[in-house]
Amino acid sequence: MKGIARFIRLPNLIIVVLIEVLLRYGILLPILYCGQADYMTGTTDFILFILATLLLAVGGYVINDYFDQKIDRVNRPDQLVVSKIVAPRMAIKIHLLVNIVTVLIGFYLAYTVRSIWFGLLFPCGALFFWFYSARWKQLLIWKNLIVAFVSASLILLVLLFEFFHLRLIPDYFSTVINTLTGIFRLFIGYAVFAFLVSLFREIIKDMEDQKGDEQFGTKSLPSVIGVGWSKMVIVTLILITVALLAYVQLVIYLLGMFVLFWYFMVLVQLPSLTLIVAVLRAQKREEFHFASTMAKLIMFTGIGSMFVIYITY
Repeated sequence: MKGIARFIRLPNLIIVVLIEVLLRYGILLPILYCGQADYMTGTTDFILFILATLLLAVGGYVINDYFDQKIDRVNRPDQLVVSKIVAPRMAIKIHLLVNIVTVLIGFYLAYTVRSIWFGLLFPCGALFFWFYSARWKQLLIWKNLIVAFVSASLILLVLLFEFFHLRLIPDYFSTVINTLTGIFRLFIGYAVFAFLVSLFREIIKDMEDQKGDEQFGTKSLPSVIGVGWSKMVIVTLILITVALLAYVQLVIYLLGMFVLFWYFMVLVQLPSLTLIVAVLRAQKREEFHFASTMAKLIMFTGIGSMFVIYITY
């Protein structure tokens, strides 16, 4: 069971569900819909939307493990799933099955919001993950940028689904168009945060996995410019994140949202500064793994601020 949980990245899937639920009930419901759920997308459709994104992610994880079998034997021999717990042929079958179900659900959701373009996002996403695992993962910094882009896209996808639904209610859409502009900025803010945290976490993971990457010719930032310069890149990205968040905190403070201000200070800013120290001191693989885990926790607490918005708005 632990192997299967690693295979589908269960903790990551739980975070995906949490993000989507918080975006819907922590931001969209209280701010865009003023607490009235009558005009929102239906609960069943939203559950199907969550299921589609989870299956899309599972398909991406499975195909990634399939192509990473040799590297994982070096970097994570104790966590190897494909070929050890799940046969490679079975992994491909699982990948195809979950993607077929994802595409079917995606086109059903596209029918409910009357947008074929929304439905096309899901097969495009499946192809995107295939090419990432098979080809793009070998491309230096691009692989890190792609993962960061996917993290940011997950947040914007929730808003896109709601936007297409709102278009079907023109009278209500016209009354919330100004609010929707503010909501869009808020979603962009969270997307930028997710992008930056994912980006520097991926570079930390590259330092953790440097041995296997170099052995099999995978280009990563640490293997090309060295661990020292890679640390400088990570520290720069963390400081950019801290600076942007400080600006957001200033706006929050001026708006009188003091609970949210201190939430960011204690649970996001201070851990981010601590992460800088952890990255600079890290030398062993275990220390880089600890830094990677810290980055994931920062992502978790940053996204968790949506709950604070919900209870204080």
